[in-house]
Amino acid sequence: MIKKILIGIVFFIIGFGIAVFLYSFFRHLIQDLFQWTTNNKVHFGGKDFYLFGNPYYFTSFGLIFLIFSIANRKTKPLKIMMNGIFVTILFGIALTGICAINANLKIVECTDCDDGIIRLGYNEINYSLILSFSALLSIIPSLVLMIKAKKN
Repeated sequence: MIKKILIGIVFFIIGFGIAVFLYSFFRHLIQDLFQWTTNNKVHFGGKDFYLFGNPYYFTSFGLIFLIFSIANRKTKPLKIMMNGIFVTILFGIALTGICAINANLKIVECTDCDDGIIRLGYNEINYSLILSFSALLSIIPSLVLMIKAKKN
């Protein structure tokens, strides 16, 4: 029992660490997705200053790794790899979809735009919320697998 708890804590810490390491990358990726999904109608200006991300973002990545490790505890390595690829692809799709919706809604609600081009500050986007929601959407298949395994 203690071994399972320690393994869970280790996977949570790994996910948390990866979230800390990738935060800057994801900020730039979200900015690029905002521009790409609106045909460059979103322009960023100001200073891109940030110290720390939202704790929900770091916690959600820790939970993803924890849930993924629990759901794939007794599966073969090839199946674990396939599930990992599936979760990663689902994360990318969710991230792109959420960014596209958010960016287009910002353009629609803009009342002071020149030819539909909006200028946003770097910190006007809630990066942590977008990343957390994408992460939690991507882990749903693993949760379903975990619930099915509990019933059997």
